[in-house]
Amino acid sequence: MKLSLTAFATSVVLITTLFSSALYAHVMVAQKGTLNVAEDGVYMVISLPVSAFTAIDDDNDGKLSAAEFTSHRLEMIKTVHSKITLKDENGLLTLEGIMLSPVTSHHSPQAPASQLVVMGRFALTQANSALEYQVNLFGKGEHEDTLAITATRKGENSKHVFELSDKNSKVSLFTE
Repeated sequence: MKLSLTAFATSVVLITTLFSSALYAHVMVAQKGTLNVAEDGVYMVISLPVSAFTAIDDDNDGKLSAAEFTSHRLEMIKTVHSKITLKDENGLLTLEGIMLSPVTSHHSPQAPASQLVVMGRFALTQANSALEYQVNLFGKGEHEDTLAITATRKGENSKHVFELSDKNSKVSLFTE
C-alpha cells in the first residue's frame, strides 16, 4: 500500500503536534531555561518547579497531577504572564503562544510532575534592542530557588549565561 506525499506530510504534522509538548518537556533540565533572540521575537523555554505556583496543588503532595494540570492550566498561564516579563526600550513585550507541559518520567508518564516546562514567544518591536528579562517564579523546595538561563542572539554569536534568584530576579541582556 502506497502512502501519498500529502498523506505522509499530514501524518508527520499531526504526530508532531500531538507529541511536541511531551518531547519538549524532556529536553529542558529542571531549573534551566533558554532565550533565543531572533529578528521577529524572543523564544523562551524554561523549566519551573510546581511549588513556584500557588493554589494549584490540590492534594498538597508537592506535585502536579494530570487533573490538577487541567484544572489550573489557565491560572498557571496568568501567573506566567504576570511573573515572567521581557522589556525593550519601548516597554513590556507581549508573551504569545504560551505552552505548558508537565515534566514526567519516561517510565511513568502518568505520574504527577514536580516541574513544568513553559514555552512562549515575546514579540520584538526592534530586532537589536537591549532587553531586560525578569522572572519572579521560584520554588519552595531544595534547589528550586535559582534558575540558570542561557540567552543567545541569532546571527551574532552573542551568548549570555546568567542565574536568577528571588533576590536577583532581573537581568539586562545584550546592552552593548
